[in-house]
Amino acid sequence: MNQGTKRLTVIVGVIMIIAMGSSVILPILNPRNRTDTQPTEAPTAIPTATIPAPPADLSVITFDSDIVHPTGLFSIAQPSGWLPLAPVTTGTTANPAAPEINLNNAERISVINAVLQPAGDISTLDQVDAYYSPDVLRTSWSAYNSWRELTRRQEADKLVIDFELTSRRDQTLIARQESWVQDGWLYRLRVVTPENAPEMLKYLMDNLDDSIQVNPVLAGVPADWSGYFESGSRMAIRFPSNWTLTDSATGRLATFSGGSGVILRLEAQPNTSVTDEAAARAWAARARSGAEAVSVQPVTRDGLSGFGAAYRFSDADGNPQSGYAVLLNGTDGTLYTANVRFDQADVDLNTPAGREAAGDLAAVMDTFTVLENVQILLPTPTPSPTPLASATPEPATEATVEATTEATAEATAGS
Repeated sequence: MNQGTKRLTVIVGVIMIIAMGSSVILPILNPRNRTDTQPTEAPTAIPTATIPAPPADLSVITFDSDIVHPTGLFSIAQPSGWLPLAPVTTGTTANPAAPEINLNNAERISVINAVLQPAGDISTLDQVDAYYSPDVLRTSWSAYNSWRELTRRQEADKLVIDFELTSRRDQTLIARQESWVQDGWLYRLRVVTPENAPEMLKYLMDNLDDSIQVNPVLAGVPADWSGYFESGSRMAIRFPSNWTLTDSATGRLATFSGGSGVILRLEAQPNTSVTDEAAARAWAARARSGAEAVSVQPVTRDGLSGFGAAYRFSDADGNPQSGYAVLLNGTDGTLYTANVRFDQADVDLNTPAGREAAGDLAAVMDTFTVLENVQILLPTPTPSPTPLASATPEPATEATVEATTEATAEATAGS
């Protein structure tokens, strides 16, 4: 064999060795061709909330108690199983004062929302119909994946609109809204339930729409005023929004500061009554050290009778002060009192001149009442201090409670 043939044989041999090695090594280096010794696990499925079946017997949902807005302005029946979410009292620039009550049932994936807002120029049902335009509705359902209006009709004095909604978790929900105008207020009541519960939705709506009660004593002041309702004593009052609550004790008393020397104190005194003018004068004379009763007039509030007693006194520095108390005799033998003192001399809120001199204070005292007509189960569930979402969001003030419903449903499912 000559030298050239040997060289060719060696080259061919090297090439064959490289090819054989590549056939073994390259499959190992290529992940697509590698066989793992451990089994491949399927991706973990994302859990979805199960839509609960509605109760077979709707009578298990009872309406034996009421929920009262913190301002005391209005109340609505509280179905068993629906718990309050944080209320929203003030709204947008276009809707500056729209107190609302939100109730949520995580187990039923259901939300109830009741809102009052000043009606403004809206006075007829046709105007209510026009107000709820597609733009307004689009905003109110903006926190849902999608929404669509199914039907719209006028029934008696109410506008009724039915909706289909898709939640953020792609659950299909249904909703009904009833709206009407009465005594200068635009009412809106919404109920949201799963799509498999139309009878429960109707049952809730039928029992709720007639349960809304507005207290006219508390409604006769500017809509943007704050308010106070204490569930233990059921005392309620409205006052300017810049007043602050400085002290309170459940079922007994509350103290407010109105600035410029204004101090308002509410108190419930069991086994006490003021039965005549002489007793009211004696009460006023004891209101402050050195106080002198100025005038007494009979008053009635929500069926309770009592007196309005004006008095005067001097503070520790000798400066003349005025005071006024509304004394209401409760049907349970409790005396309910609202007592305001203020840094003005000789102002008698029982007289036209005094009411003109201290108009806001007179208006505040005119709203003091006791809501004995509401049925409250104590202890009343305390709303979360963190504003939660509501079923029917309004711009800048309401987020949808649907998100909250989903979160609580997930917690219930153990997620």
